[in-house]
Amino acid sequence: MGYKKQSRRKKSGIEGNKLILPVAIVILSLWLISSSIRGKSPTELFSDVYYWIIGTDSPNKSRAELKSLILTKEANVDSLNSAIFELKNKNPYRTAIVKTTANSLNLRAEPNLSSDVVIKIPDSSAVNILYYDDEVLILDGVAGRWCKVKYADKEGWVWGNYLEMED
Repeated sequence: MGYKKQSRRKKSGIEGNKLILPVAIVILSLWLISSSIRGKSPTELFSDVYYWIIGTDSPNKSRAELKSLILTKEANVDSLNSAIFELKNKNPYRTAIVKTTANSLNLRAEPNLSSDVVIKIPDSSAVNILYYDDEVLILDGVAGRWCKVKYADKEGWVWGNYLEMED
């Protein structure tokens, strides 16, 4: 009666790791499918898991969130374009009447008395006010500001005290 000793053969490293490749393929497949369902790239999904683990909100937005953000911004741009269109088709200027003791008011190239005269505006003429200068100056003992106006398709500066606003 012979007792035969069975030897157990040690499996090689390659044979023992037969499951690693299929498991890795399944994990990668689930990762790609999950990223597709959530509308994010695989790296963004991995980043989201990291932020979830550390307990903070992920900065990565889904495609749906990004599309919503884009639609909101496009609506804002459309609204601004509409407002710009309305302003362009409306007279955006306030109108004033030139009131001087002389026959005309000098429209100057720059807001100072030594600047070149562009044109002489007749007394009682209407001008479009573009804006008033911020700096208050004293001229002949009276405080006033230079005003940029448009008259006869020319723009220039006049002393604002010679303008009377129209209602």
